[in-house]
Amino acid sequence: MPKPLLALLCVIVALIQIGIFQAAQVRDNLAQHMQQVARPCQGKVIKGEGQLVDGKSRYVVGYEFQISGKSYSSEEYFSMRQDDVPQKGQEITVFYDPADPNLSTLTDPKVVVNRVATLKLLTLGFGAFTYAFIYVIWRNSSANKP
Repeated sequence: MPKPLLALLCVIVALIQIGIFQAAQVRDNLAQHMQQVARPCQGKVIKGEGQLVDGKSRYVVGYEFQISGKSYSSEEYFSMRQDDVPQKGQEITVFYDPADPNLSTLTDPKVVVNRVATLKLLTLGFGAFTYAFIYVIWRNSSANKP
């Protein structure tokens, strides 16, 4: 395989890694913030239905909760393949930001932080494997030249 093509492949892999890291960092910043400040409270599922969201099948869970006598509501999306999605009428735990209760989630912020960290590690592992594979091809293409 020509070395310029291998070099281009390295650049493409690096760009993919950078893109994934930047996308994950946005989610990580919010998750880290929520992990530090979120308070749990009881809420209730007011909507639970499958919908197409951005061309993907998602289970949409609408929920409401009260803080200091004021009601708040939001929605969260779950995978349709997930077994334990909250159902309409179910009592649930809501994690909210005391400074801005409109910022809330049904997923424990610690879980989100761990998921993002796992995604980043998998991205690094993918890159390392790909670069090692490219290196082996690079060395073999150099060794085979007369």
